Amino acid sequence: MNDKAQRPQLKAWHDMLLDDGYRLDSPDAWHASLLRGAEELLSSGVVDWDEYMALKALANSAHARALEDALDARLSDPDA
Repeated sequence: MNDKAQRPQLKAWHDMLLDDGYRLDSPDAWHASLLRGAEELLSSGVVDWDEYMALKALANSAHARALEDALDARLSDPDA
């Protein structure tokens, strides 16, 4: 990938990936936003196909971790 600092849209995507508040509040919406953002980056020419596929892979693996975290939190405090 090229330098994120030179592509503010890509930096914004990575900032959303690291947004723990959004991830914890709504893992599915967060994941959908990441995928939609990756598609927008591809269609606008900010990233190429290989970068797009890497972003999707990051989003999917992060979503799986977010769901595991949500399950762990629920099991540790069922009343939350």
